[in-house]
Amino acid sequence: MIRLPRFLQTLSRRWRAEDGAVTVEFVVVFPFVLSILLMAIDAGVTQLRQTFLNRSVDIVMRDVRLGRQNQSDSIKELICNRTSMLRNCIENITVEMRPVDTINFTGLDEPIRCINRELELIPQVDFDTGVPGEQELMLVKVCVVADPFIRITGFISQLPINADGDYVLVSTNIFVKEP
Repeated sequence: MIRLPRFLQTLSRRWRAEDGAVTVEFVVVFPFVLSILLMAIDAGVTQLRQTFLNRSVDIVMRDVRLGRQNQSDSIKELICNRTSMLRNCIENITVEMRPVDTINFTGLDEPIRCINRELELIPQVDFDTGVPGEQELMLVKVCVVADPFIRITGFISQLPINADGDYVLVSTNIFVKEP
């Protein structure tokens, strides 16, 4: 019988050993499972933020329809006060309101202008309450830039993000302003 050199015997024994097989599987699978869990949490928090934003915009627009509010800054404050899940909301929100031309319906597909926190740019948005005493169709666009829970999950789960990696929460509302 041919006897193998000692180092080959040791190598052969270690090759057949099953010690640490579970550890290897854990090291390979755990980061993947953890990333899926964190993506689910991040998507859930973002969905909650979006729902809270939509609800607060609906409530504030009801006040606007009733004629209780008509100033851009006060509408921003009211929207931010009614949603608790958006930090630094006042600094990160834009509210655009303008009448819709009901003859041509032009301008409905214009992009929503949001704040760019990286460059510290605040876009100039229209806030037109319409002609007093006339019935008009009003379009309201609200954009809030929010921090993600984990930055990489937005790219993977295709949540709406801007160039800086921040989530962009958008809420639109349309109502008829009555005289």
